[in-house]
Amino acid sequence: MTVRVPRATPAWLLPSAVLAGVAIFATVVGQLFPFDIWVPALRGWVESHGIIGMVGFGAAYALSALLFVPGAALTLVAGGVFGLGWGMVIVSLASSVADGTAFLIGRYLARDAVERLAGRYRRFQALDTAITQGGWRVVALLRLSPTVPYSASNYFYGLTGIRFLPYWITTWAFTLPGTFAYIYLGYVGAETLTTKGRTTMEWSPLVLGLAATVVVTVYLAVLARRALRQLQDSSRSRE
Repeated sequence: MTVRVPRATPAWLLPSAVLAGVAIFATVVGQLFPFDIWVPALRGWVESHGIIGMVGFGAAYALSALLFVPGAALTLVAGGVFGLGWGMVIVSLASSVADGTAFLIGRYLARDAVERLAGRYRRFQALDTAITQGGWRVVALLRLSPTVPYSASNYFYGLTGIRFLPYWITTWAFTLPGTFAYIYLGYVGAETLTTKGRTTMEWSPLVLGLAATVVVTVYLAVLARRALRQLQDSSRSRE
């Protein structure tokens, strides 16, 4: 079983890069879009439409994922508009629908097209045997690791030997940490823009919770990369 992963990097580099990336992403998006105007407007629209608004957002999210649109921005929006609880529910369900649909398309409906696309990516070719032999455990590690493109991988997993249900359950469970991190970031950002007059003591739990969420998410990604590297070393030793 051969798994290709990046070479080892200093322990401090990945957390620092993630934190810097989150800060830059939030700054750029904040400059491009008037969140203080349209977040309250979108909240009002969702509240006025109730369950229809939630279903509509979830459907748009799932369709975007199938069309390779990065889900980070929509996940941030979900946290800002729906809050932590409903945001997690909506994004988790919508992404699960997209994950399962893409897998089935890759396996049955458009297998030839997906195979041609997969042929351009040596990384996915190397992971085919690993996923077939290692099953859901390898999928779990890859879902925790940010080194594999998410939307494209859903289609490519349909080409491997893993069965649908183990893939689907594992994908849902092991994408929850990353989903929660983005939901929390969107929630805190929306609270910052729309809630005035909070004291430092009132803001402290939100900020500390966000920091802890980012640290835990990055730590899990680091552990996943180490485990994948161990699989690679073990495979090489048997060759």
